[in-house]
Amino acid sequence: MGVFALLAIIAPALGGIGVYYVSKKVSEERGCTLTTIICGITFFLVCLVYPTIAGGNVVEWRFYPLLPVTLTIYVDSLGFLLGFIASFMWFMASLYAMEYMKPEHAKTRFNIFSLLSLCGMMGIVFTGNLFSLYIFFELMAVLSYILVIHEETEEAMKAGLKYLFMGIIGGLVLLLAIVATHAICGTTTLTQAGLAPLRGSPYFTWIFWCFILGFAVKAGMFPVHVWLPDAHPIAPTPASALLSGVMIKAGAYGIIRTIYAVFGSPVLANPTTGKFLLILGIITMILGSGCAILQKEIKRLLAFSSIAQIGYVITGAALLSSLGLTGGVLHIFNHALMKGTLFLCAGAMIYKTGLRQLKDLKGIGFRMPLTIICFTLAACSMIGFPPFCGFISKWVLAEGALQSASMGIISRAAGIAVVGFLLLSSLLNVVYYGPIVIKAWFGVEHGGHNPGHGHSGHEEHVEVKREDPSWQMLVPMFALALGTLIFGIYPQFPLNLAKAVAHIYFGH
Repeated sequence: MGVFALLAIIAPALGGIGVYYVSKKVSEERGCTLTTIICGITFFLVCLVYPTIAGGNVVEWRFYPLLPVTLTIYVDSLGFLLGFIASFMWFMASLYAMEYMKPEHAKTRFNIFSLLSLCGMMGIVFTGNLFSLYIFFELMAVLSYILVIHEETEEAMKAGLKYLFMGIIGGLVLLLAIVATHAICGTTTLTQAGLAPLRGSPYFTWIFWCFILGFAVKAGMFPVHVWLPDAHPIAPTPASALLSGVMIKAGAYGIIRTIYAVFGSPVLANPTTGKFLLILGIITMILGSGCAILQKEIKRLLAFSSIAQIGYVITGAALLSSLGLTGGVLHIFNHALMKGTLFLCAGAMIYKTGLRQLKDLKGIGFRMPLTIICFTLAACSMIGFPPFCGFISKWVLAEGALQSASMGIISRAAGIAVVGFLLLSSLLNVVYYGPIVIKAWFGVEHGGHNPGHGHSGHEEHVEVKREDPSWQMLVPMFALALGTLIFGIYPQFPLNLAKAVAHIYFGH
């Protein structure tokens, strides 16, 4: 099974060469088609690893290329869950991009760097060594920069510069932590129990926070989130969906690995550090939602919402309880579906109507009914209405907070407070998603036409032009939107994987 995981890393990189050749020799449209096929193949390769993971085993494969270090492929339930949802999201986004990117320039460049970013993401979640994780982490950060600045406008270049600057700082801090870990432990292999020599190190706290800071930059966690609201909205919509739905999860993945695989029991035995990280997670959750309420542009609102949602994941990890970790990991999966849907729907509105401002989206449900149906499903899931998947992960996170309190990791009052903040965040989601959905279906259509009733009270049969996009854009939107409902009603697949992650580190 290790060879399938390795091929899932290699396939996008080699595919980029094929896309370049086809785009230059045949056409850019064929290059877009090939990009989608390669992403589909990568997703299929990841799926081939599932039988091993479902059997309660891990995939571990060491090989010795012509390099001074041993490379290790390591896939456990956490790595598989990230690899599965990432490769699926890339497949959906590349299918969507076949239509969306038609009027865009430099399509070949976009496709190649999208594939290379996928290679970086697969490398992050399928590696068993901190040094190789760092290499893939930086690779993805640099390559995704090209996606951020794709439009090449002054605004895009400024957002990209901020993104790159913050990424470099985070990368240097992360490298410092990895070098210090190697100096103390003599190894950087990721294990289930943590790197034991770190337990007695006088630099324990410093190294821990260097790891957290390095990964937090990519995750968009407070207070190093400042790049995200500028970078994500300015990128082309397929890239925005990947940046917010998947790539920031690389940072969350790193934080989870830091707490449980690098440090392990020292953090669990001394929860003071975890408490501070818990506070940062809650601030991230509330701050992101609070800022989202103030936004007037749809993609920028969704970007701030992503900051809030990453706060859920960090909060779950920092609770230091099995249910808390389960809820955080589950939310990684669920949020990818939800935010992917929302960004793709927002992109469809912009693509077909040119409308970005929230005030201009009144009545758009009558012009783009299929698109707004998908948006509505995902918005309900983000709010946390049952039976959508967002409700499941928030419920498990609430249970995790109470479990953490019952274990004495946090006080009973703190546990109740965490549940309260989860409810508050959901309420804030209602405040900024609710009006969008309501006005889309019941507001006056942009341009002054009322699809409902006239001034006399009688129905006006006004013919409204339908502007839903082509099937290449609709299929990904519906697939992800239905996923928010299906995995809410039947959550066993992601929930069992999330429980398996908790079992690795807690044993129950």
